Amino acid sequence: MDSIKDFSLGIIGLGTVGTATIKLLEEQLVNITKKSGKNIIIKAISARDISKPRGININKYDWEESPIKLTEREDIDAIVELIGGSDGLAKELAYSAIENNKYFITANKALIAKHGYDLNFRISNKTVQIYYEAAVAGAIPVINGIKDGLVANNILEIYGILNGTCNYILSDMTNNGKTFEESLAKAQELGFAEADPSFDIEGIDSAQKLVILGLLAFGIEPDLNKVYVEGITSISAEDIKYTNRLGYKIKLLCIAKLVENKLDFRVHPVLCTSESITAGIGGALNAIFIKGDYSKEITFIGEGAGAEPTASSVVSDIINAARSSKSVNNINLLNSNYEYINIMSRKGKYYLRFIVKDVSGVLASITSILNEHSISLDSVIQDGNKGEDTQFIIILTHLCDELDIINAIKKIDNLETIINKSYLIRVENI
Repeated sequence: MDSIKDFSLGIIGLGTVGTATIKLLEEQLVNITKKSGKNIIIKAISARDISKPRGININKYDWEESPIKLTEREDIDAIVELIGGSDGLAKELAYSAIENNKYFITANKALIAKHGYDLNFRISNKTVQIYYEAAVAGAIPVINGIKDGLVANNILEIYGILNGTCNYILSDMTNNGKTFEESLAKAQELGFAEADPSFDIEGIDSAQKLVILGLLAFGIEPDLNKVYVEGITSISAEDIKYTNRLGYKIKLLCIAKLVENKLDFRVHPVLCTSESITAGIGGALNAIFIKGDYSKEITFIGEGAGAEPTASSVVSDIINAARSSKSVNNINLLNSNYEYINIMSRKGKYYLRFIVKDVSGVLASITSILNEHSISLDSVIQDGNKGEDTQFIIILTHLCDELDIINAIKKIDNLETIINKSYLIRVENI
């Protein structure tokens, strides 16, 4: 009987994910060996600080001061990059690993969002692969789901809740009647949000994950700068209250479609009906809805962040890399430069929130302007506390054009009776 061959790793980055990855490899070594068919060995590691406490014994592994040297060592089969960043060392490691015929495994969404198309192109004539399941949605196997499980399909649409921080904040505001600021503070306290949460709450994290899914689904070279991105910082407790009265919940949604050879890629808050599956995705969970021409709609739901769920996907990629005997890249890379659909071309329903002076005729003035722009009303709520000088006017529209909505709001905001800038949320039927 042939002896089991070794599959040696060079791991760069020993933060929470890197540490959790090593722990998982150590604790499940027997099972991982059986599942991979190879003897998985951590040959060498590298990080910024060798002396930092990590709760694991790193002395049994070779320490490499220069991370790039790991990509050049003949005794290493795969590079596991867990440092982050779209450029700099992370990019250098990816390209050097491929150049030196090493498998490249990463949890780095920024890197894949920016360079994933080119990296996939570069492995086309190599005997190695790149793996990045952990870059999107933590432990949810959506990358392999698209590449392998749905490979027989043409992907038509992808919708996703891809940021656990935002989903937790919106869920907490909905369930506990808190303001955005209060729920953000709670998310930071529980470790769901960073000290500087702007990357999450402004929608950038979600957009990076979306373009990775778009690359996989459509084979296109994504352009993050052309994706419409809007975060959740303008959502108020009143928006949560009124949308609930109208039968909706607010979610930060990622959308990717290929429509008549044009790309509809956007990230923004949406209203979804309270009875929908999307509305029920609470807390820090992630969810991805994929529609294929033959598979119809497939739903993935699970833990989308955290050290252990992410490490789970990293180790899954390590196992898949060890199993691989040759490069089989299931991404059909297209050379066409697809045009991106401008958000102003959207047609749909809209939620509008106006804060106005409590005087007669204000609703008539607003509806008159909306009518001028061919916008008809589905529902209207007028609400305010007795004795106060202001009130809320909430409008849910019928189908209309985004350009008409934007032009109408600009005109409405110039009315003397409007106190604060108006706010809209798009309604999506998912």
